[in-house]
Amino acid sequence: MSETTAELSEAPEEFDPELEEEQEESAPRDLLVDGPELFPGDTGTLPLKLRQALIRLLRGPYLDANSSDNVYETVVDNQEQLRVRLSELFLTLVIDEDRKVALLRPVEMAEPHTSALQRQREMTREETLLLLRMRLILDRHTGTGNEATIARQDIIEVLEGYVDPGQRDAKSVEDLADAAIRKLVQDRRLLLPTELDNVWVISNALPLALPYSQIGDIITFMQTLGGDDAGDDDAVPALELDGTPVDSIPADEENDGEEPA
Repeated sequence: MSETTAELSEAPEEFDPELEEEQEESAPRDLLVDGPELFPGDTGTLPLKLRQALIRLLRGPYLDANSSDNVYETVVDNQEQLRVRLSELFLTLVIDEDRKVALLRPVEMAEPHTSALQRQREMTREETLLLLRMRLILDRHTGTGNEATIARQDIIEVLEGYVDPGQRDAKSVEDLADAAIRKLVQDRRLLLPTELDNVWVISNALPLALPYSQIGDIITFMQTLGGDDAGDDDAVPALELDGTPVDSIPADEENDGEEPA
């Protein structure tokens, strides 16, 4: 048998995964396909601007066209690329181009470990009442060209209508109102500051955060909160900002943490 024949008859070399991995790691980055490396060991392919938009979306609670860095426009212009990445995290991108608002919504799945965002804590009765009234005000301003605003005194009057005067004095109602305002301004960003003290613009993101198909649904819910059983905590239906009753959340998925802010 010739030397050449002997070489051909030899068994092929076994696959070496470590060698294969080393070869892959040493392969040069294709700048035309993958873009420039943003940090040592970067294997991502999105440009910096889109990665920053993803982070902003994940931090929440929403993006709007009032942002000074035009991140909302970046999201709208590149939404197909972003949707692919977000789907990997069981998240859907919701864009309302009329109101110019973008936010993330978790996909409803029965399997565990499919929620990338921490659920916001359950809203207080006062926050719920206030959000429902804000939604009514916002809907009434739709198409008028005027911003929907609400003042601190308006908020106090809303809560006074649902508080038993025999249980809380005026100062206590003001404290409840101020606590709800702080939460809606600082954490949920559904009340936006104006040049006037104690007057806020109601965010256009509210209809996406608190979806109702008809104004009558809002009024019905407010009547439920203000009914004869309102003093019984078990009789007050809790409401999540995505419109899902907290009672419907599986016990192992409830979380007292906040959504990334």
